Amino acid sequence: MANPELEAFLRQVKGDKALLQRFSTCPNLNAIAELGAELGFRFTGVDLVKPQAEATLRLSQEELEAAAAGVVLEGHLWLAKIMWS
Repeated sequence: MANPELEAFLRQVKGDKALLQRFSTCPNLNAIAELGAELGFRFTGVDLVKPQAEATLRLSQEELEAAAAGVVLEGHLWLAKIMWS
């Protein structure tokens, strides 16, 4: 992960149940960045997308098929949701 501010924010989220609850209710990645800004961290929603995209590229075919089927992959901090309009 290239952004040290983002890394520090995610460590704080993991260690604080109340903050994790607020984090979990964010509707999108920009809202997560706004939450981070409230706490003095500087990163963007795009900074959150990059490591997730890179991690996805490292998944095996079996893991990709599981993700496509809606199986939660162990170790991820949040789940991506597809919103159909």
